[in-house]
Amino acid sequence: MAEESVIEEEKKEEEEEEAKEEKYRQAGKVAHDALVKARDMIKPGAKLLDICEKIEDFILQQGFGISFPFNISIDNLAAHYTSPPDDEGTIGEKAIVKIDVGAHKDGYVADTAYTVTLDETLTPIVEAVNQALKHSIETIKPGVKTNEIGRIIEETIKTYGYRPIRDLSGHLIDQYDLHGSKIIPNITLPHGKAFEEGEAYGLDIFATTGAGTVHEDHNKCFIFSLLPIRVRARSKATRKVLAYIAREYKQLPFSERALRREFNAAESKFALRELQSQGALRRYHVLSEAKDAMIAQSEHTILITADGVEVTTLPNGSSLWDFFE
Repeated sequence: MAEESVIEEEKKEEEEEEAKEEKYRQAGKVAHDALVKARDMIKPGAKLLDICEKIEDFILQQGFGISFPFNISIDNLAAHYTSPPDDEGTIGEKAIVKIDVGAHKDGYVADTAYTVTLDETLTPIVEAVNQALKHSIETIKPGVKTNEIGRIIEETIKTYGYRPIRDLSGHLIDQYDLHGSKIIPNITLPHGKAFEEGEAYGLDIFATTGAGTVHEDHNKCFIFSLLPIRVRARSKATRKVLAYIAREYKQLPFSERALRREFNAAESKFALRELQSQGALRRYHVLSEAKDAMIAQSEHTILITADGVEVTTLPNGSSLWDFFE
């Protein structure tokens, strides 16, 4: 009987693992489709707010959750820019545009990014991050260490004459946890941690024409997440908003625009102010390089398999690799 119980437990664990991996794949397919949709919307004069809203609506319409607000970071901006509700910004004639999409199925996340440049002189920096991504994917397997991938990323980017961004990195992904305990650096480091079968990562790569470091713009913060602390909201409106965030996002990032789908502007703004005053929110400030720097980004989500990786954001038959040539 004991042996049968062990076999049944092992079978259950195997089925649960397969179900988890399938959810990663499903989220990857939706994120991939959203990325393609976003890429085709990047044109001079296009409104940033329209793109953000349409891509997030697309993910929701497929029956999936948004694992972080759609990021659309232009020129020297590296990450964390999503349109506020009143955004009047548009894409410039010579912009280099990073589009970063996140979708999830029951908390199992897909994270993928691509760079569109409207300036032909910046095509090589896009090629640099894309090739660094491809070389990394070809190398990763159980036992390989994260710092070895950092070395490959840095060497590939520098071959093109650019610098990797040392402050940004790829990241372990777990259920409802976008940034886990392991990172994949964009630079060479002396030590790293081994990849293990069954892990999921967002393999996120950045290159810049600038110094290779980013800073937080404390005047621009459009993305938040709920911290795992006890919160006693004073107002009924804030309690309603807090319950909505905890239910719909748990600890995944969200934007004020997301709250506007459920609450009016006054309720959303008041709740955000009260929650921030209580230290209940993590703030994701816009990250940028120097004004004259230009940044490119490339990312896929990967599952570590017995002999390599499965790219969940590159479904079978996908044409997305064509972007990377």
